[in-house]
Amino acid sequence: MISDPSAKIHELWDELADLPLAETRLSIELLFSRISEWVGADDAFWIGIARVQSEPHAANDVLHGWRLRTAERWITRPEYNAEFIRKVLAHMERDPGMGVRKVISEAGRFRSYRQRDGFIDFKAFRQTPQYEMYFKKGGITDRIWCVSPVNRDAESLFCFDRIRRRSHFTLEHERLVAQVLRGIKWFHRQLLLNHGLLVGKTPLSPTHRRLLPQLLSSKSEKEIADALGLSRATTHKYVTDIFRSFNVSSRAGLMTLWMGGT
Repeated sequence: MISDPSAKIHELWDELADLPLAETRLSIELLFSRISEWVGADDAFWIGIARVQSEPHAANDVLHGWRLRTAERWITRPEYNAEFIRKVLAHMERDPGMGVRKVISEAGRFRSYRQRDGFIDFKAFRQTPQYEMYFKKGGITDRIWCVSPVNRDAESLFCFDRIRRRSHFTLEHERLVAQVLRGIKWFHRQLLLNHGLLVGKTPLSPTHRRLLPQLLSSKSEKEIADALGLSRATTHKYVTDIFRSFNVSSRAGLMTLWMGGT
């Protein structure tokens, strides 16, 4: 643990705020690595969650009308490509474990948990297929969950894992994670926007996500096309698609959205 957490947290918030809007991956890697260093986590990931059904239609839904739409991992491996992540999220939606069910059931408020703090029956969880598939095979010995609502239909979920360790996260570790993440609602908002959520319930395609950060820079469409190896016509089509997805008509409108405007 760090000796003066408030000072370090404020420094981290300033670093995140100073990064260009286009540097989404750099921003989330900074957040992953700094928090992981402070709490002794070996891996981390983020999931963007969107509400697709409201009451009464969500009453009998396995995830109460919510869906796990997109994800980012800290430690990237070749097998953790976009298709792999999509399949994992789809499987978790069809057959969510006890932890996922509990986290989603309490949507609408900022919340944090430790996997072994009693928020689920961990002994019962160890008998489930989800424990075998995701925890035992992956060597996960403990997890901190932290979820920040951004609006009534979108939430930002962070998880920090210990891998093959005897020691578990403490209450102080959980509180530190919560303190960091609760103070940057603007960051959760931009993270969801960068994945095509918040204003819509369907995430952007990988191609559109590659182009989106370029639109938040000062590059012209020609420069963006050259940077991505696309024709100008194809680039313009993708730009138009992105504007339509975010219900804006220009890059100025897109920038306003990112800066918290309407």
